[in-house]
Amino acid sequence: MRALNQFLPLYLSCTLLLMGNGLLFIIIPMSMRLDGQDTDAIGLVMSLYFVGMLLGSLYGRHLISRVGHIRIFAACASVATMCALLHSIWSVPLVWGVLRILIGFTNATFFMTMETWLSESSTSENRATVFGSYQFVTYFGLALGQLMLNFAEPQDPILYIYVAMLFCLCMIPVLMSRSGGPRINEPESMPLKTLYHTSPLGVVGIMISGICLGAFYNMSSVYGADVGMDKSQIATFMSATMVGGFLLQFPIGKLADTFDRRTVLVMTLLVACLAAMILPIMANQGEMLTTIVCAVILSGALACVYPIALADAFDRLKPTEMVAASGKLILAYAAGGAIGPYTASLVMKQVGAEALFGYLIVASLVLVAFVMYRMSIRSAVPDALQEAFVVQGMTPMATELDPRTEYNSLDETGIAAETVLLLAEENPDDVVEIAISVALNQPEEAVNIAQATAYHYPDSAEALAIALADELPHDKLDIITSVAGSAPQSGAALARYMCDLIKQQKLDPQASFKALSRLTRKLLDEAPLQAAEIAAIVSQEVADDMPELVAEIAVLAAEAAPDQRIEVAAAIIQEVPEASVEVASGVAETIAASPDDELHSFLAAEDDDNYVGEGAELAIAVALEAPNQALLEIATAVAEALPEDAAQVAESMAQADPEQASDIVDSISEAVPEMADDVMYAVASSLPEQAEELLQEVLLDAEANESATPEAGPRQ
Repeated sequence: MRALNQFLPLYLSCTLLLMGNGLLFIIIPMSMRLDGQDTDAIGLVMSLYFVGMLLGSLYGRHLISRVGHIRIFAACASVATMCALLHSIWSVPLVWGVLRILIGFTNATFFMTMETWLSESSTSENRATVFGSYQFVTYFGLALGQLMLNFAEPQDPILYIYVAMLFCLCMIPVLMSRSGGPRINEPESMPLKTLYHTSPLGVVGIMISGICLGAFYNMSSVYGADVGMDKSQIATFMSATMVGGFLLQFPIGKLADTFDRRTVLVMTLLVACLAAMILPIMANQGEMLTTIVCAVILSGALACVYPIALADAFDRLKPTEMVAASGKLILAYAAGGAIGPYTASLVMKQVGAEALFGYLIVASLVLVAFVMYRMSIRSAVPDALQEAFVVQGMTPMATELDPRTEYNSLDETGIAAETVLLLAEENPDDVVEIAISVALNQPEEAVNIAQATAYHYPDSAEALAIALADELPHDKLDIITSVAGSAPQSGAALARYMCDLIKQQKLDPQASFKALSRLTRKLLDEAPLQAAEIAAIVSQEVADDMPELVAEIAVLAAEAAPDQRIEVAAAIIQEVPEASVEVASGVAETIAASPDDELHSFLAAEDDDNYVGEGAELAIAVALEAPNQALLEIATAVAEALPEDAAQVAESMAQADPEQASDIVDSISEAVPEMADDVMYAVASSLPEQAEELLQEVLLDAEANESATPEAGPRQ
């Protein structure tokens, strides 16, 4: 509990902000309905909120990085307060539409501000707790806000004053906080086409989630008013949807972590369809309790679509890609949210208020059909390899706060490092000089200073690391590796710098290798993304007559970055071709021992229908860089380390060099005799023009073996 105390001001601000939004979400459509506005006009105004959210998700981060968390929070609260008050002055759909865009933009920036603040201030140990508490606060604030409808009639301007008051109050905890707010970095983006290719269900599922939730949460109050619910019933009805949206994610999430997510998603959508069919029937019969229960189930089921689709996408992404992918998924959700309320309102206008639930059923069944189609052409990620399901709130902006996206995050920043960062804000061009000055005064903080400064100023990371290492030689290795971890793009250059230093010491080969090995371990621990480059640079410094030591470097890199094993082997052999056989054998052994091999093979096979296994890929990649005479030895070494891939290795290598096909079959069959038949069949099938020659060799070998076997003597 103590760990959460530092976040209480943010949680309080979030609660007040969401209370204001919850009240505003319910009074706008009800006021427009009571004013006699058409259903499609209401739907259009409500849809424009998501247009603003989409714009906020695109530009909000840039604004935060320019002026800081606290200032942008106060600015957004001021704009939101103004918008709330303007609603009470002009009841014109056009004006309200513009105000909805502004509110959507400010809310997206609000949420991004709070969530990046929480993310940067949390640690590996408390991140999940911080994230869960934030999601609870989100739903709690929205539910309380919608219950505030009971304070006055929907058209009473006092409700807008309440909203404005809440928006003003939400500033106080943040402005009174002693924290200055963290610094924000721009994440890399992932093209939507690439993301769709990786996880079509993730993109389509999240977009349809936005359509359904946008339509349901924004148009349900209109439905309630049209079927004769009073304001108290509507407030209770809407608050119940918030409760359902939060609570049902826990049991459904447990199922999604246990079984195929897509099956769970289909069943969840069918439950939503059933609840959507029953709800209007119960409402027309005046069964309010049953209606609310159906609303809880419907909202809970629909709220689970986003996190299940997100989990499916994360199952198929590398940890380093998750934050970049999340940005595009937020855009998909916002696009769906902009479509949902307006298109649902058009259907409601033509058919009637109950058509809202027919709309939700159709949208859900469309997603069911898409999921079943994807299930028919794509295998499920094995249960043991799935990312964990994480409960999502009403604001799908918390990507960096999501525990699944934490990857090589920055350690806690000390006071000395904070001092450097504060001074560098005023003079960013002098950040290296500032860091050196502070580090020399507090050398025990040098590593933390280097790490934090490189993280926030990655373009200066290389110069910073070298300058600090020269000033503080006793901490040289720790400084270099910590900077490589904070700014991975500097890893290769820093590896080259350290290799040059080791070379200058003119150590004997064994001592030099020990130094290089230690350097490699430290760098790879901090910067695994640069494994191939680092390993290639270090391998060049190993003595030419020690290929087995080059192989050890390759193994270190392959173990540190399992998803780069083939790139590691190819990069090293390109620089040290004489070690090709040893490197191929060592990396193949890491593949055989790796617990990640199942996931790698699963994902690679999905991307390429002609995928022949990582062993064959390794053999081909190494052979392309190695001398021609080593091809046979490479194929044999890989097949021996990965006997289950022997046939694929033989086939691939034989296709690469058909003239050696027979020798490849003989060598691999001798090394892995239990796979001899499979090896022969695979090569003969892929090279039919040589099949007869291979068969003749097999017959000759059989005859030779038979003649070499002594005949059995007569029985006694």
